Amino acid sequence: MPVPSDLGRGRVRFVPRASTPLTASTGAPTPLRVFSASRDQRRFRRATDVFLLVSALLGLAAVIATYPPSRLERSLSALLHNLPGPLDPLWGAFYDALAVWAVALVVVAVAARRGAVWLQALGSVVITVGVTLVSGRIAFGRWPDLGESLRLRVDDTTFPALRVAVCAALILTVSPHLVRPVQSFGRWVLVLGVLGAALAESAPPSANLAAFLVAVIAATLVRLSFGTSAGHPSSGDVLSALRELGVSVDRLEASARQSAGVFVARAPEAEEGAGALLVKVYGRDAYDTQLLEKLWRTVLYQGEGPRVRLSRIEAVEHEALVTLLAAQAGVTTNGVVVAAESASGDAILVLRDASRPLGGLNPDAIDDDVLSQCWHALTTLGAAGIAHNRIDPETIAKIAGDVGFVEFDRGTIAPRADQLLMDRAQLLATTAALAGDQRALTAAVGAIGADGVAAVLPYLQPAAFGPTLRRALRSAGVDVDDLRAAAGDALGVEVPEPLKLRRATWWSLAQIALLMLAASAIIGALSGLDYNDFAAYVTEAAWGWIALGLVVAQLPRVTQAVATLGSVPAKLPFFPVYVMQLATGYMNLALPSNLARMAINIRFFRRQGIAPATSVTAGAIDSFASTITQALLLLTLIAFSAGSLDFDLEIPSGPSVRSLVMLVCLVVAGAIGLLLVRRVRAAIVERARRWWPEVRATIHALRAGSKLALLVGGSLATEILFAISLGVFAEAFGYDIGLANLLLINISVSLLASFVPVPGGIGVAEFGLTVGLVASGMPDEVALVTAILYRIATFYAPPLWGFFAMRWLRATDRL
Repeated sequence: MPVPSDLGRGRVRFVPRASTPLTASTGAPTPLRVFSASRDQRRFRRATDVFLLVSALLGLAAVIATYPPSRLERSLSALLHNLPGPLDPLWGAFYDALAVWAVALVVVAVAARRGAVWLQALGSVVITVGVTLVSGRIAFGRWPDLGESLRLRVDDTTFPALRVAVCAALILTVSPHLVRPVQSFGRWVLVLGVLGAALAESAPPSANLAAFLVAVIAATLVRLSFGTSAGHPSSGDVLSALRELGVSVDRLEASARQSAGVFVARAPEAEEGAGALLVKVYGRDAYDTQLLEKLWRTVLYQGEGPRVRLSRIEAVEHEALVTLLAAQAGVTTNGVVVAAESASGDAILVLRDASRPLGGLNPDAIDDDVLSQCWHALTTLGAAGIAHNRIDPETIAKIAGDVGFVEFDRGTIAPRADQLLMDRAQLLATTAALAGDQRALTAAVGAIGADGVAAVLPYLQPAAFGPTLRRALRSAGVDVDDLRAAAGDALGVEVPEPLKLRRATWWSLAQIALLMLAASAIIGALSGLDYNDFAAYVTEAAWGWIALGLVVAQLPRVTQAVATLGSVPAKLPFFPVYVMQLATGYMNLALPSNLARMAINIRFFRRQGIAPATSVTAGAIDSFASTITQALLLLTLIAFSAGSLDFDLEIPSGPSVRSLVMLVCLVVAGAIGLLLVRRVRAAIVERARRWWPEVRATIHALRAGSKLALLVGGSLATEILFAISLGVFAEAFGYDIGLANLLLINISVSLLASFVPVPGGIGVAEFGLTVGLVASGMPDEVALVTAILYRIATFYAPPLWGFFAMRWLRATDRL
């Protein structure tokens, strides 16, 4: 695909793949080697490892939740072990080859003095053993015998297969450090070895599948902890490839900013006045990165997302072509020198680089003329039918005194209308981060007019920006919502709602996963019931008590409204606040109860004319007061009440309990992990420090009059009414449970559900209530039907009238 041009003061060439690799110094064939990079090669953490880790964790959780083997799996296992006997030596050879190859890799790493490699291999073994033991503990309900596990013995009760896990972890950990042919051989050994293990040993297929997933978890954890050089060739390899392509370069300096799967380096000018060179090498991770980004954008965002190139050379050709077309249209950009594929299979793009990104300039250097040039360059780019798709302070640059764009790897020459609008939104946000809101808006209006800026506003949202731009906005203290509001005020138009660019968020995906676990817990509990006894208990229940329980279960909304009135310094009418509590019941279907209550409260308060800071503080106080009341009540009951629960009962260790245990463990581990991340911890501390003066001022305001009494009294009455409602349903089946025990059960379950982020505590609440009622002396079936009736009255039915309450609040502009 030759493109005749001499743009950028360099001869443009699209070079076919060379036939013989040459060394940088002698021109002799490259010597045989095992490791792909030198010992001091820079290491990186790959996004593909994060994806593999999350997928493996979810897969392992699913395999553990379905253990012990089902009838279908046992049939499959019997079929595998009854294959023709003459093939048994072949399966055994594959199985042994797995261990031989794993040991060989470690020996080679030690012999080659690759201390980092064999230490990572050792770390993966330690992690593998730990994860295997924990997996067995969750699956069996007891800790596996450590001695038996370390002797690597395998039988039909083994889960997971530790020998397979250790060998696979060693191979997967060392593999990214190897050259491509050795990697390919290792992959075949791994696949055939796992297959041989399934056919040669008596362990069920799920044990080998779990072992492989454990190996993936261990290997990716190690790679994410220490990084790998995978996909990033050494400077010597790149110099050799450049000489092979006829580009004379003496030395390379790796760029501080590296893209996943792409090695970026700069070469000082080889000839006086020729300018520096920018070298981009698309390594073996480039396709994986593009595929992962495509999947990410498809799942989380509307639209097609970036296209996946079929090969590395196609990605290079695409970036070179878009760069050339942009330059041909009059947009200032880097000049293309060479786009080619090296003998090692890496795709290389060489650009003549004299750019200075605006993000690296002194803020005083970004005057109104620079902002105007930014918009002129974008207008020219759009008129040529090109969308950049990644505008940020690093891709807008000064080149030879003019402002232009660089990094066209995500550009397209067939843009949709929304892509052109997102380019404008990205440029508006970028100039706001560089020069402030007002100057950015003034420049935008001067370039594309008021109507043009108004059309951009629905796209002015973080979902339309890349990570670099979002970081720049945070560093500059620019709030995108405030920028959109300022634009609406400047244009004199009503600010439109942002377009829904996201299909889902991490939070919504986590909720789906948690709901699936909760649903499996409920199904598991129901599958073990005697439905004849269950139906008999329901038929014989006193329906008058059930009707009374349905009524009593609605009274806590009244006391919750009283507590809400006590959480805000302003005087509000009771009825709208009560309707707001009904609407909270509708929101509980999508959010955990405390979060739903706080979100509705904040929105409602703001609509009543209360200042934003006070609204947030009051909403948080209302939710916090409820949790604190529950905790204090629970401690008081445990310390001074005569009520007690007998938890000396047999709780089944089937899939339902394992699912709930795994759910709680994942939530606790995630919370601990977030607190250990310095960035998250710093954000929490900063927000707490900023909000504390407002919280303190609001609390002081609540001390006046009866506000504090309303807040505490309403929260206390709410807990008592919920407990009475549960007791009324228990009375319907002839069981009289004391108020102290009812409070213990209900508060304990409510607190547990508030810490497990499942909307409404679905699954968690039913299980906890059932366990508590059984501990109070009720049979299993009666306890479960009581819990279900209580949950219908307090959670599943209220959204029916909560929907109409929500509509009334919106119709009256109160929400």
